[in-house]
Amino acid sequence: MTKRLVTLFKFGIVGVANTAVDAVVFALLAVVGVPVLMAQVISYSCGVANSYWLNGRWTFRDAARGSGDRAQLIRFLITNLVVLALSAFILMTLHDVLGWSLVMSKILATLMGMVLNYMASRDWVFRTTKI
Repeated sequence: MTKRLVTLFKFGIVGVANTAVDAVVFALLAVVGVPVLMAQVISYSCGVANSYWLNGRWTFRDAARGSGDRAQLIRFLITNLVVLALSAFILMTLHDVLGWSLVMSKILATLMGMVLNYMASRDWVFRTTKI
């Protein structure tokens, strides 16, 4: 397996864990009546905390060694704020505007966010060389 495939595989495993954290927190908040947008922000933030820890220490460990922790954390937070905004926009558009089910809207928003997050994590957040 090439190094990039191994990294992608690890990112996928971490992504599944993050998605599980996000989904469980989102479901619990939705059940108790927290508004959709607020539930999305809170649940996504829980997944983000898990993501930073696991991706920095496992998925992109070799790349992360050469980076300053502060700069890396700032890039990570910027990336995830952009992904959060995009996923919230998709979720709200599909659910509130187009009338899709909350589950399908959440799934599509999550999948689209995962693609963007992987590309940004690989090429910017945990990059091996300075741009």
